[in-house]
Formats: sequence, C-alpha cells, structure tokens
Amino acid sequence: MYHPQQNRAAARGFTLIELLVVIAIIAILAAILFPVFAQAREQARRTSCLSNMRQLGTAVAMYTQDYDETMPTAYSGGTTCSHAEYIEIYPYMKNMQILQCPDGGTSGDTVPGCAVAAGEIPAQPSSFHTHYGFNWGPLIYAGGGLHGPQVPAPSGNGTYNAGLALAAITAPADCIVYGDSYDTYRPTAGFEWMLDSYTGGPSNGSIRHGARFNFCFTDGHAKLVQMAGGTISGHRYLLPKNAADDGKWCSDPAAVINLTPSYGLPPAVCNTIGAAIRSQWTPYTN
Repeated sequence: MYHPQQNRAAARGFTLIELLVVIAIIAILAAILFPVFAQAREQARRTSCLSNMRQLGTAVAMYTQDYDETMPTAYSGGTTCSHAEYIEIYPYMKNMQILQCPDGGTSGDTVPGCAVAAGEIPAQPSSFHTHYGFNWGPLIYAGGGLHGPQVPAPSGNGTYNAGLALAAITAPADCIVYGDSYDTYRPTAGFEWMLDSYTGGPSNGSIRHGARFNFCFTDGHAKLVQMAGGTISGHRYLLPKNAADDGKWCSDPAAVINLTPSYGLPPAVCNTIGAAIRSQWTPYTN
C-alpha cells in the first residue's frame, strides 16, 4: 500500500544544522592539512635546491681536476668581462638552470651580457636570476675562503681573486664551495653579502627556506646549514646559527686574515670573524 508520509520521510534532505556540522568538519580538516601540504611543497623545493648544490659541487670538482687542482678565479673590470665562478665552470655543468633555486624568485643576480656575447654562457631570459654564491670567505674582499683576497689586476685594470689550490684546504669535508645566497654581481656566500638582494623583514622565517640554506662542500657532499640574520648599522649579515659552523667558510679556520686593506679592521683568525659580527649585530627574530 502506498504511504505518502513514508516516502516524504525517505526523501528528506539534510537539515541546516547537519550542513553546518559538515562544513565545520571540512574547515577543521583543511586547517590541519593545508599547512602540511605547504610544508611538503617547501620540502620538495628544498630537496631540488640540494640537488642543484650536488651538481654544482661536481662541476667544481671536475674543473679543479682540469686546472691543476685550483679553484676558479673571479675578476672584474678592466679590459675584460667581469666573471663569476659559474662562468668558469659552465663547460662542466652545461645547464644554467642548476644556478636557480626553486624558492629563489627574482632575488639574486642576472647573467652578464658580455659573457653571453663572448659565447661563454648561453643567453637567458630577462627573468633569469642566479641564486647561489661561491665561498669567498667570511668577509669576501679579505679572502679566507676558496679565493685569495681581492687585489688589483697585474695589468692595472680591474681586480681579481685568485682561486685557491686544493692542497691549501685543511678540511675539505668541512669547507663550503657553493650555497644559497641573495648576493648580486659575482654572487658570493660571504657573511656580509648573502642577504644583499633580500627584501623581506627582519625575521629568519622570511628568508629563503626559512634560513635553512643548502651548501655543497669541497669533498663533494651537500647538506643543509641553519642560518640566522642580523644587522649592523643597517647592513644585513647572515651567519650560521651554530657558531661552531663559522669555520666552514674558511679554507684554514686557524689562518689569520688581514682585514686592514679592505675593511680597515685589525687582522683576525678566520673562524673568529663570525663571533665578532654577532657581538655587534641586532639579530633577526625567529
């Protein structure tokens, strides 16, 4: 027998309260899962960046084997084109995309047109930026890293930083070659220039990868190093969060670096330079 009341009950939809409960559950799940998805995406980008580091480290290792176990030289000005190290090692990497971090955005340096014109590297779109810097030492113009100090070129035109011999590196597994950097114009990984083109606020969380920078080392391995930012008289600095890592910027952590010509400061032991900066800076928040 047909019962209209029973059929109406069977076809009844959700009540308003039931719909609100479902929406609330979905909102709670979204609030829980979306940050997890974001973290997963960031981890994927950081892993891709670390892969770039390994490839750069391999390219530098091949270069040094062909050039008497000597690191590439950087030079600028004068009658020749300014050169960053990646131009020297390009024949060994054959892929300019290796120089780009997935989190790098529009920070960093553009490629020099003179090197493109000379056929040393391929042309890149105007949106192309490099996001990694070479180890020039804690304070780049004084040396201490994988270059000597910046000096006038023998011709009297421009300057150059001679590449260091591998034999001069006291602990290859503990000395960086390349790493994340915001530096521009011959990009470096120096303490005083790693935040050169950084435009974010005074928070470590706003820095690329949350200030967890990737580095490759002279023995070929690559890994993450937690960094921390700060300012001295308005100038931005980036140092390892753990002071014990300061020596990773030194080919010989115990070497005395002459800071007088470039910085007007007294000579200092290489792995103590970070501590001197920290004693004067205003640190970024976490």
